[in-house]
Formats: sequence, structure tokens, C-alpha cells
Amino acid sequence: MPIQPPAPPPPPQFRLAERYPTEIDFPAVLRRAGVEVEQQQRVTKAQDLLRSLPENSPAALKRQIVEAAFTAFDVPTQKIIQAASAEVDALQAFIREGGARAQKVIDDGTARIAELDAEIAEIRESMAAALADQAIRDAATEEQIAGVKPILAFFARQEPGLGDSMNSRDVPPPAFMREPSQANFMKPRAAQPSGPLPDSLTDIDVE
Repeated sequence: MPIQPPAPPPPPQFRLAERYPTEIDFPAVLRRAGVEVEQQQRVTKAQDLLRSLPENSPAALKRQIVEAAFTAFDVPTQKIIQAASAEVDALQAFIREGGARAQKVIDDGTARIAELDAEIAEIRESMAAALADQAIRDAATEEQIAGVKPILAFFARQEPGLGDSMNSRDVPPPAFMREPSQANFMKPRAAQPSGPLPDSLTDIDVE
């Protein structure tokens, strides 16, 4: 006899997706992406320097000021550009990662909702079938009752007072179906006189 292969394991139980905090630790995100702390510091210094400049300053003047400041700290401008580019790439990858995670939640949830909708449809169909089947049984039973009621009506006409209780379940049986009393059944009949009855009691000889 061939050995039957084992049944496949049941699908994993659906679980709600994990919620992620909306407050983001950007330095930690950048470190996980490979952006070193020194690179982050260069970008932060450039941001602080740009914020300190007057907003109405010409762009060329701002550039000269920033380059002069970092040259004084012996930080080449190219390194600042590389650090800023690395941060942008890391943050964009972070967005893509979160978007993919959220899309998976949507896809899994949509599939699960479809399964639940199909199960609900089966349950509703089962409920409707139960009602339809019971309606058929009710109709057949009512037809059976209608065939029995004329028997009650027929014998109720021969028994006074039964007509008022036709709808009661405690309808007494007809007279001919009642068993005679055992006392009356066993009691012998009185002897009947064989001759003609006397005209009056005075004609009876009591001696």
C-alpha cells in the first residue's frame, strides 16, 4: 500500500500588522543606512550656518560665506556635498522601505477581507437555505394537519360541547371510543317479569 504524503500545514493565522512609531529618530536612521556621525555633523553645521544668514542675502553671497567658513575649519566643500547626498539617499530609502511595508499591510488586509466576505456569503446562504427548508416542512405539516382536522370536526358534531373546544389539544374522544365502566360492565341485569304487568299495586299478592 503506497504511503500517503503528509497533509500540507494549515495557512498561518492572520495577525494584525505591527504599528510603527510616527516619531522618527533620524540620526539612528542615517546610521543604519551607513551615514557616519561625522558626515551628519558636517551637514548639521552647514544647515545651521545657512539658517544664520539673512534670508534676503543673494545665493552667491551665501555660498561664499559657507565655503569660507568650512575652509576655515579645514572641511572641503566636496565632503559636505557627499555627506548631504548620502543623507538624502538614506532618507529616500527609508521612505521606500516604509512604503513597501505599508503596501504589504494593505495587500494582506485586502486578501483577508476577501476571505471574510466569502465566508460571510456562505453563512448568509446557509441561513437562507435553513429558512427555505423550514418553510417547506411547515407547509407539508400544515397540509397534514388540514387532513386530520375534519376527523375532529366530524366527531365534535356528535358530542355536545365539543364544538367549542375544537382548537384545544384536550379534545375528549368520541362516545363510541370510550371504554365502558368496569362496574357497569360486570353488573348483572335485573330479572324481567314473564307475565303481564298488574293494573295496580293492590292487585299484587304480597302473601
